[in-house]
Amino acid sequence: MKAGTLGTRRQLFMLGILGAVLILALVKWGGRSSAPAVGPASAAATVAQSPEDDRPAARRPRKAEKKEITWKDVEIVTVQDLEPPKSRRAPEAGRNIFDFRAPTVAPLPTPTPAPPPPPAPGSPGFVGPVPPPPPTPTPLPPEIPFKFIGTFGPRDRSIAVLVLGDQIVNARAGDIVFERFLLKRVGYESIDVGFVGPWTETKRLGITP
Repeated sequence: MKAGTLGTRRQLFMLGILGAVLILALVKWGGRSSAPAVGPASAAATVAQSPEDDRPAARRPRKAEKKEITWKDVEIVTVQDLEPPKSRRAPEAGRNIFDFRAPTVAPLPTPTPAPPPPPAPGSPGFVGPVPPPPPTPTPLPPEIPFKFIGTFGPRDRSIAVLVLGDQIVNARAGDIVFERFLLKRVGYESIDVGFVGPWTETKRLGITP
């Protein structure tokens, strides 16, 4: 009795496992079969709903109509057409890059001559007071013709020895020598000579060995 009971239990356990496996297989295959099948009708509907079908068909370009040319359409060539092109005028000059003619240079304006200078005072045509003449320049003082060759006498009243050609003159400060020269200072190695007349200059004359 116990051996039959154990065999029956095992069979029932195996049957339960097989049943569970079958149920899982049916659930799996049943989920795949439930997806909607895409048939030819559905594909046609998808193609019909494509946005490209809503666009209008591109227009085909029309062929250009050929125009027959007759002798009336040909221009008559004259002798003037064979002449070289003339240069452009200044107002017609533009920015045409295909025109190879040299532009005409506009002539330069005539320069306005400068007005003549006003006449100098005293000349014909001068209008106005004549300016006074410039002062007469003072002539230069004469050159000193004599030589100073030495001194002698006391230090505070030294006497200068002057030589002009064959003449020898001894003079102190304040004397007029050779009628045109004033001896202003007598030093040991030089003298200061002034001039008789309008001159105020003084020249220093060194000793001549």
